[in-house]
Amino acid sequence: MNRFNYRFWLKNMKQKITPLVSIFMITYNHENFISQALEGVLMQQVNFEYEIVLGEDFSTDNTRKIILEYAQKYPNRFKLILHDKNVGPMVNEKIVMNSCTGKYIAMCEGDDYWIDSQKLQKQVDFLEANSAYAGTAHQSTILIDNKESRVFRENVPTEITVHDLIGPRLFHTASVMFRTSVLDLFLKSPAVLSGDRLLNFCTVFTGKIRFSDDIMCVYRLHEAGISSNATLEQMKLDLNSVSYLKKIYPSFPKFHYLSYVYYTIVFSKDASLIQKLYYRLLSFIYSFSYFPENIKIIVRNLATRIRR
Repeated sequence: MNRFNYRFWLKNMKQKITPLVSIFMITYNHENFISQALEGVLMQQVNFEYEIVLGEDFSTDNTRKIILEYAQKYPNRFKLILHDKNVGPMVNEKIVMNSCTGKYIAMCEGDDYWIDSQKLQKQVDFLEANSAYAGTAHQSTILIDNKESRVFRENVPTEITVHDLIGPRLFHTASVMFRTSVLDLFLKSPAVLSGDRLLNFCTVFTGKIRFSDDIMCVYRLHEAGISSNATLEQMKLDLNSVSYLKKIYPSFPKFHYLSYVYYTIVFSKDASLIQKLYYRLLSFIYSFSYFPENIKIIVRNLATRIRR
């Protein structure tokens, strides 16, 4: 169809719905997880229309077969984007985003799932009543080896600021809903690995983000996940976003963010010892952009390592 080689699946569409919410979902080789992800969406109890916009990235397992079975069963609910070759998560993400037509977009990738049937309704009700907010997020449970481990992050502020988003993620992607207007910033952004982090920045530049302590989704941590397999070159892609973020939000703390991105690069799966030392040093140098807070963080991290 175009240079990305994908096609829409709209078979048996009886009537075109006008969705208030688009559920964004990308998936690749998730045959063991995708049914649970889709069931979490389909169980939602809402008083509005929604669509499931799902990008299937040419899986080598039975993921596509499972998805097509669901789409046959719920033909008015799905908008499937079926890639004719593997395009990778970054390209797949933007194609799916471009295909969302709702006023709001709710995120849920194919290996995570929702556990509260009122999740969508709660988030829509809040955003409809609070125009100053561009997005909402909520607490999650982490699942490791099919066992609940802990909540995603404790002591998260109710109102998220730009500075709150610099550092380890405060909330998981499957908890996020945002106004589609955020895409005006996000879809113009450069290619990065951590698209969810960049999306959160674009959201908070557009309006406030509200966090709820309600646990309404599960983050499945597994060896096949993107975060567990990122290479050095993939991790370095996140550096592409720094100048863009500074351009669209002039007061963005560029050097503080650079310090964090360099810190994350150290954890790439194929980085050599010399590379790890180099990027650790860069992270340390740029951390002085927020002195003396950087010293407190360094001391706290060292204390945590000693206790371990």
